[in-house]
Amino acid sequence: MICYLFSEPIYFLFSSDVPALLYYTHIPATLIALFVGFYVFWNGKQFLLNRLLFVISIFFSLWTLSTLILWTNIHSDFMMFVWSFSGLILGSISIFCIYFMYVFLSKKDVSVRLRLFFLTLLSPLLFFAPTSLNLSGFNIADCDAFNFEWLPFRIYYSLLGAVAMIWIFILLVKWYRISEFAFKKQIVLMGAGIELFLFSFFGMEFFATYFTKIGLFQDSELELYGMFGMVIFMTYISILVVRFKTFNIKLLATEALVWGLAILIGSQFFFIDVPLNMLLNAITFASSIILGYFLIKSVKKEVKQREELAELNLELNDLLKQRESLVHLVTHKVKGSFTRSKYIFAGILDGTFGDINEEVKRRAQQGLDSDNGGIDTVDLVLNADNLQKGAVKYEMKDFNFKEEVERVISEKELSVEAKGLKLEKNFKEDNYNLLGDSFWLKEVVNNLLENSIKYTKEGKIIVGLNKSEDKILFYVKDTGIGITEEDKKNLFTEGGRGKDSVRVNVDSTGYGLFSVKLIVEAHKGKVWMESNKEGSGSTFFVELNVA
Repeated sequence: MICYLFSEPIYFLFSSDVPALLYYTHIPATLIALFVGFYVFWNGKQFLLNRLLFVISIFFSLWTLSTLILWTNIHSDFMMFVWSFSGLILGSISIFCIYFMYVFLSKKDVSVRLRLFFLTLLSPLLFFAPTSLNLSGFNIADCDAFNFEWLPFRIYYSLLGAVAMIWIFILLVKWYRISEFAFKKQIVLMGAGIELFLFSFFGMEFFATYFTKIGLFQDSELELYGMFGMVIFMTYISILVVRFKTFNIKLLATEALVWGLAILIGSQFFFIDVPLNMLLNAITFASSIILGYFLIKSVKKEVKQREELAELNLELNDLLKQRESLVHLVTHKVKGSFTRSKYIFAGILDGTFGDINEEVKRRAQQGLDSDNGGIDTVDLVLNADNLQKGAVKYEMKDFNFKEEVERVISEKELSVEAKGLKLEKNFKEDNYNLLGDSFWLKEVVNNLLENSIKYTKEGKIIVGLNKSEDKILFYVKDTGIGITEEDKKNLFTEGGRGKDSVRVNVDSTGYGLFSVKLIVEAHKGKVWMESNKEGSGSTFFVELNVA
């Protein structure tokens, strides 16, 4: 039967007898939902979250299409057929929105039990939709079936919308409390978007029905405004895609800009009357398409390169961890070997194994000195590694730096005398208190003085202390082999050694000055070296803040 209340629609959906608001609300919202849903799906078909968003956009589009048909069509039998699916579509939107939020929040699929529960909630709609209990008749005079819908059926699918809003709100609160700060922003955006969509979509449907019955609105026009909720939801989705790379999409902003520009230029064809302007616009339109294609292609290439670089960084981190483990394993084994042989040589020297002659004693002492040097080298490498990682915890206390320097000098006097060197102190009278870790700053002094002793064949070593208003300057000056311009580049770097340093000191590792730099910088100070030319000696400076 035909409803003669309205005229036959043009192109199946367009009628002059319906409010213009119908098209302003339904068509843009549908196009936006389909565009964003399909784009997200197309760029990540393998991700469940992307597929669920696409399903929601499809069901929404089916709803808007069915609404347009019911508003514009005049064939009652076809309208009843379409009307019978309304409740099922609305219920499906509710359930898939809940499903969608579970996957978004947990980053994984829900359990089989929960999926069965979702199906159970939908089963009454699936069962009753094709029966007369859903829709028992049609009002040919008013061209609608509002009064022929089964009330429990209508209450049930409307109730599913309310359940979806409450369920999702509880999920949002729960996950917001336990999530990291960065993800909390995404939860707020996604939650606001989907809740506004559900509220406007189902809320306007409920209010429209109620207000129409009491005569406040005619033809349920209020429900038309509910479509704008989808536009808001898709806007939030776009923000999540561009800003947080949600849905694993990285090109939406670029492609939207390019194709939006192309559409804008193409729309000018409808307003141009002059042939020359038409030609110019056609050239501009074609150029934008071509340039846009190459722009998107280049961005895709850049994204791919970034992903490959990220993978290489992960591999590099794994290699660094393996290296770290290997360093600790090797140094532990080596140090253990040195320690065992050290006690053997010490036992020979102290008579544990009986009387020995002077030659054996001399050889045992050489072995003991060699083992002590090996242990010191292992400790140096391990300390440098720990200092570089920030694993060392400094005990910052107020102490007299001058006393620590003098203590190191007294410990090195025998080594200096053994090489026939002179050791001079150039300390200006002042208060040399500073805030720092006395143990590690003593290591700095010890390392610099030890280096000067090793690399100075003859002459003298001067250890100095000066103080300005807020700085303490410590330096070690020697008459040693000096440092070339080429070797200066490697100083204070991990494993950095000069070519002459290895020739003079075969045990040089390059980790001593590297450790010095790390310790001094951790104390907010600075370290540097000055050497005029090779063979003229060198001076190492350390500047620290006063207490």
